[in-house]
Amino acid sequence: MCDNFCDIHKDEIVEKTKSKPPTIWTHLTIALAEYLGTTTLIFLSCTGCAGIQGEQSRMHGIFAAGFAVTAVIQTFGHISAAHVNPAVSLGAVVVQQITWKYLPSYIIPQLLGSLTGSALFKTVSNQIHLLGDDGRGVCVNKINSEISVGQGLAVEIILSIILNLANCASWDARNSDKGDSVSIRIGLLVSVLNLGGAAYTGASMNPARSFGPAVLTGDFKDHWVYWIGPTIGSLIAATIYRTIFLRYQRK
Repeated sequence: MCDNFCDIHKDEIVEKTKSKPPTIWTHLTIALAEYLGTTTLIFLSCTGCAGIQGEQSRMHGIFAAGFAVTAVIQTFGHISAAHVNPAVSLGAVVVQQITWKYLPSYIIPQLLGSLTGSALFKTVSNQIHLLGDDGRGVCVNKINSEISVGQGLAVEIILSIILNLANCASWDARNSDKGDSVSIRIGLLVSVLNLGGAAYTGASMNPARSFGPAVLTGDFKDHWVYWIGPTIGSLIAATIYRTIFLRYQRK
């Protein structure tokens, strides 16, 4: 039953955003799902970074991020595909999972959700949880001082390519029989990418993940990296998938 349910709704989302004229209700449901999903993602990711009683745990934050993604996809995936990431939404346009006319209904709510999730984290946290050992904020993505900004940008691009190749694969019709496990698969991948990249850049891979915490703390040092890196990575991944892996799927 779950296979059929997930496949039906996945097809409905793609069909709705490609062939049918947009309606206000369609835009609102997508926007609300992306807003709530991004709020959930940012709040859980930030509380995971805070650790317990002021003791930060990198592993704690890594798995909190991955499981948060799993929860969000499971809850909102059948409504909006649960992008919760502006870079992912751009990639979805490239592979025609959605059309350009729906992009504002994804990206604007994602950024608002990022601000809301960060504000909720700030509301429930004390100064130790908020600022961490370096005083910049435990939820703010930072480039490791031992590497250059260029290296940090490269890390974000590479991680985002891997993530978005997986996203494109999950939207591929040839994967329609695996829809019931997509939330677990993407969530585990996010945890794996965090294991590999968190020590370098915080492994954002998501402009929305970096945006809210930067606004709430006023810390925008190297912030552009977390917009440019994921965007480039997503566009590269989506272009590869569309021009090569989807080549024989198109008439």
